[in-house]
Amino acid sequence: MSMTHDGAHMVQLESQTDILDGLQMFTRLDSNVIYVEGEKGSGKSWLAQGFLNTDKKIQTLSFLICLSTQTAEQQRSILLGQLLSDSFCTGEETLLESLSVFRKDQECKATIIVDDANLLAEHLLDELAQLVLAAQQNPLWQISVILFAKPNEIDESSLNTDPKPEFKHITILPLTDSEATDFIEQLVIPVSHIDSDKKKQAIHRAAESVVNYLANLLALSDSHKKPVVCWVKRSLIALIIILLALGGWSWWTSYQARVQDQQTETDIIGQDEANQDTLPNQDSSSSDTTSGTQSTLDADQTQEDDTLPQAVTDKTLTVGDESDSEQKRVVVPSKVVDALLDGDSPKDAKVSNDEVISAQASSVQKTNSSLKGDQLSLADEALLALPAERYTLQLTAVTKQDEAVSFIKMYGLDGQVRVYRTLRNQQPWYIVTYQDFASIKETREAAQELSLALQKEQPWPKSIAQVHQEIERVK
Repeated sequence: MSMTHDGAHMVQLESQTDILDGLQMFTRLDSNVIYVEGEKGSGKSWLAQGFLNTDKKIQTLSFLICLSTQTAEQQRSILLGQLLSDSFCTGEETLLESLSVFRKDQECKATIIVDDANLLAEHLLDELAQLVLAAQQNPLWQISVILFAKPNEIDESSLNTDPKPEFKHITILPLTDSEATDFIEQLVIPVSHIDSDKKKQAIHRAAESVVNYLANLLALSDSHKKPVVCWVKRSLIALIIILLALGGWSWWTSYQARVQDQQTETDIIGQDEANQDTLPNQDSSSSDTTSGTQSTLDADQTQEDDTLPQAVTDKTLTVGDESDSEQKRVVVPSKVVDALLDGDSPKDAKVSNDEVISAQASSVQKTNSSLKGDQLSLADEALLALPAERYTLQLTAVTKQDEAVSFIKMYGLDGQVRVYRTLRNQQPWYIVTYQDFASIKETREAAQELSLALQKEQPWPKSIAQVHQEIERVK
């Protein structure tokens, strides 16, 4: 099986491919309950993601990441929301009751994947078993359930269903020594940017003392990564000091210029007063009026100049490049900051005027949905631009736009979510999604980091491919 980690290509693993082939065989031939058991770090979540990405013959895929905080109603609603995306289910009926209503005389081919299945709420395992048994008796249905969990965490004998379905067992074994070596050479070392033969040999020696599970092998590089963090921090501190110095220098030169302008103005007023003493009396009133008007205009102009911000320049400045009267604000190009954060040393900090304008335009570009009063901007185009292989978290689905607006306001999510419109049973629905992720692991971590209040709203992972299909229904 080919996998990726942090954007890097992953080696083909024959043992993982064999497991995927077994899963595809069990789900295509008949309706089954498959128990995939593996120790912590053995790659259960990666296998689940691999099955989602490789099996294209299943008509419907439903994926549930179990959390300890979820109730039975929440987990049931997540599963039904994916199995019956074109129907409205409250989650109060059992899985079999809901499918019997909406798919009674219709063809239904589906695979349900449950990660961390040991956290399934009470009675949910019985409902999944009942669903598989019903599918085995219905010629129009083919429904399989894949449970990912640690060994001996799911007891099939504890099911209350009678008769009990037969569980198909698949065990995730450690990688062979040959696979572990290829895994380290083609993934662990490149991802960690290790270029020293001594460090490479140290990683291979450390691998001999751990079980050849994927997570254990990936962790070997942690102590050998380049110490770029401290260098980045020092560079950022130096950059901040330089910007503060430039700002202070600009303020000082501006202050000196204002003092000189005020002194010049005082000298001019003094000279005017001296000249007024030599003028005839009949011209004194006219002269006073003109001098007062000019003084007022000069004072207003000076005050306005002090309050207006200085012009932004597209030139790269260094201390001492320009005279005191020509000091301007400095625009630091984004590629300079990106280079520092990546641990590289930028070769050329100068950018063209077009690049500065492009950077400024991209900084205000909005791809998320935003509120303007009670109006909501949809993010259909932004979601369609995402790759179909990614995932997102669906926070809620409502039938009215003002309900989506109220939801966003209630949880303070303005500008943080993407909302799109779809049709279910010829009725409009507004789906609120949160960010996008490259893997199931990232989706699981994001769900756990949400506030408890949002977790109670039953957020569930949804593939971007399914989002694209639902958006296309409206067009």
